[in-house]
Amino acid sequence: MICTGCSCLCDDVEIRDGKILNACYRGYKVYSKLSENRARALVDRREVSVDDAIEKAVEILGQAKNPALYGFDTTTVEAQEVAVKIAEKLNAFIDDNSSFCLGEVVEAILKKDVPSTTLEDVRDQAYVIFYWGANPYSSAPRHMSKFTYYPRGMKRLKGYEDRFLVVVDVRRSETAKLAKKNAIFIKVESDDELVESFNLALEGKAGKYAKEVGTVITELKRSDFNAMFVGLGLKYGVRNLDGFFEMIRKINRVAKLYLIPSAFHSNMRGFNEVLFEKTGSINKFSFKEQRSDKLFAFTELLKRDEIDAVLLLGTDPLSSIPFEISKKIMRIKTVVVDPKMSLTAKIAKVVVPSAFSGFESSGTMVRSDGVRKRLEPIEEKEVNDLWILKKISEGL
Repeated sequence: MICTGCSCLCDDVEIRDGKILNACYRGYKVYSKLSENRARALVDRREVSVDDAIEKAVEILGQAKNPALYGFDTTTVEAQEVAVKIAEKLNAFIDDNSSFCLGEVVEAILKKDVPSTTLEDVRDQAYVIFYWGANPYSSAPRHMSKFTYYPRGMKRLKGYEDRFLVVVDVRRSETAKLAKKNAIFIKVESDDELVESFNLALEGKAGKYAKEVGTVITELKRSDFNAMFVGLGLKYGVRNLDGFFEMIRKINRVAKLYLIPSAFHSNMRGFNEVLFEKTGSINKFSFKEQRSDKLFAFTELLKRDEIDAVLLLGTDPLSSIPFEISKKIMRIKTVVVDPKMSLTAKIAKVVVPSAFSGFESSGTMVRSDGVRKRLEPIEEKEVNDLWILKKISEGL
């Protein structure tokens, strides 16, 4: 079974006699609580049939003057494609968590502004394993053991003994504590200063982190295959990601370094790819304006009171974005499609219960490195995200 607990999409998880094997604590937590707090079909907090809930959702979205669609990072590519069609049909805004997560990194990769590769190639070939602003210990617990630092590969027969670990963070995280032998931990006060130090070193000059940067560049040059994984620490630590991407390109003039986002929701990259293929943008898109803009991010639309209805799928903004912003959801007509009775579902105008992608429904998801995976669920439930979105689309 493919585990959809995070964007690693581990494909060796098994269910035997009701027990889940090979999963990390994130995957185990999802499976062990599948039956808890399940959503019910509701309209105005009154229990109805699924068909009646969908009919009301169609009415709300169809009558809205400025509708938005948001979420979709935990559903399948097939469902995401229908969501984009609904947004186009409604001339609506559409966005996902990548607008404040690692979307810009995925976008740079999709536009081929920076080189990237697959996790299997990292496992088999990579010498330097570089984590910048990422702590896979908590965000993707099997990342290092299955794909990067620990496993033996075709050219790394000794596993971690045949690799060099680099960790950049503002604190000594669990991942940073592993940087002992054949490794370096760079504790930064400013990510921008480290970017500047790399750029200066590549010009033969010395910056604030000259010694550490010199060590890293020396190790990078020892191999023709190295990989850097970046997380939210980088996203919010660097003022200008374009400058960081330029640093990656400069490093590649002297040593081969591939960039991969480290971890996020199970199919965030799938949403980015689906929207990119349709519009040339990965998020924050307005079909009315026919363009992407930071002003079209879901959080920005809420701030400015620019939407009157929203379809939320596989996301719980009341618990994930600042309350001063998310509380505005209570003022608009909200349709929630979710397996769980989330905090947002409890205040929604309409709730449509769905299945857990991967555990209860099949489809395709895209791993953090861009590799597509076909889901093999424990059971196949008819009322899933794809079925629901198709019904909504047909009704519109």
